[in-house]
Amino acid sequence: MNLRLPKLKNESGFTLIELLVVVIVISALSGIVVSMINTGGFRDKARDAQRIADLKQVQTALELYFSDFRQYPDSGSGAWIRVTGSDNMSTALAPIYINTIPLDSEATGTDSDACNNPENSRYNYRSDGNDYILTAIMSVDTSNDESTCDALNTWGSACSGGYPTQDFCYGVENP
Repeated sequence: MNLRLPKLKNESGFTLIELLVVVIVISALSGIVVSMINTGGFRDKARDAQRIADLKQVQTALELYFSDFRQYPDSGSGAWIRVTGSDNMSTALAPIYINTIPLDSEATGTDSDACNNPENSRYNYRSDGNDYILTAIMSVDTSNDESTCDALNTWGSACSGGYPTQDFCYGVENP
C-alpha cells in the first residue's frame, strides 16, 4: 500500500517568503507615500498647537501683572503692536512675570495689526490698560476653531467684519 500523495507536475503559487517580501515592499512604499502627502499638515498643526500654548503662557503672565498693578501693560493708546520681545508688553512682563516672551517660530513680515495679512505669522497685542487682546495668526485655518478672534468680547472695536485674517486668527483676552 502506497501512502504517498501523487506529485503534481505543474505546481503553481507563491512561497511564504515571496509573499512576505511583497507585503514588506508594499507597506514600505505606502508609508513613504503617506509621509510625503501630509508632511506639511502635521508640522503646521504642531506649530499651531505651540502658538496656542504660547498665548496661554503670556496670558498667565498678563494676569500676574494685573494682580500687582490693577491694569494690563498698555500697547500705546490701545493700538495693535507686534510681539517682538522688545515691545511695551514684553518689557513689562519679562523677566518678572515670565522668563522670556515666546515668539512665533515662523514670524514673518512686520505687521502689527492682527486684522491684516494672514500669510504672515506673528503674535499681536492690543490693550488700553483695562482690557487686552492677544492673537496669533495660525497656519491651518481650522486651528483657530477653539477661540476665533471675532468671538472675543472686545473684538468688535478691533477689526470690522470680513477681515482677511478671519479664518486664521486665534485670540485670547482678559477673563
